[in-house]
Amino acid sequence: MSKYIYALGLSMLVLVGCTKKAVPGASAAAEPEKINKVSVVNTDYQYFSAKGKIQSENSKLSANLTLRVKKNEVIWASVQAFGLEAARMKITPDSVYLVNRMKDEYLVGSYETLRKRYNIDVDFKTLQEILIGNYVPGPPSLEKVIIEGPVQHIRQQRGSLQVDQFIDTTRYKLKRVEVRNPQSKDLMTVDYQDFEDLNGKPFPMALLLSIQQPEGDNGKASTVGVRLRQVSTSDTSLDFPFSVPSGYERK
Repeated sequence: MSKYIYALGLSMLVLVGCTKKAVPGASAAAEPEKINKVSVVNTDYQYFSAKGKIQSENSKLSANLTLRVKKNEVIWASVQAFGLEAARMKITPDSVYLVNRMKDEYLVGSYETLRKRYNIDVDFKTLQEILIGNYVPGPPSLEKVIIEGPVQHIRQQRGSLQVDQFIDTTRYKLKRVEVRNPQSKDLMTVDYQDFEDLNGKPFPMALLLSIQQPEGDNGKASTVGVRLRQVSTSDTSLDFPFSVPSGYERK
């Protein structure tokens, strides 16, 4: 179970008041905005919250998930298994915090620490928008747009990473993201499915995240599925509680 908790946390790394909720059914055609050369419908939010189910396709274990986001400031998640909280995670633009209650352990580190220890190359803004299912623009000079029938394929170079985003032009929503490190051959893919209406725009209620790290003595591959419910956006502040119980070992 411990390895499962860390897999969930690391997989998420590579988405009251005047609240608006997702409702079943196809949404009306929303007018896309133009970002660089790309036409897309992104989800607008200040605070985002959702509950759902997260499952490891490798181990077949599943757990309940509570997810909260304050745009550009914090991503917070709680994983509940067997009727208890198994893990809690808090991510800020410069740090990652994870408590594993199954083994009385915790992790605190910068993104540079994660790159060195786990070979995970990610930044906060990209992770935030991937969780929400939003297209992330890059510098126009480093962005190539390829039209493929009903799909816009946008390829970007971000440092050592090649990022490919695929937008379904029937609803102008992101349907797939591929993040590839050509040197290490690491590959992360996210597929978005089951779109419902959120504030008059389509929103993916399910995503499938796959990470492949083939290099080294111990090649790794993991797939995590997330199915959301009770999705809402709000201008009202949310809480992001996080603390490490005394006696926990730092990993």
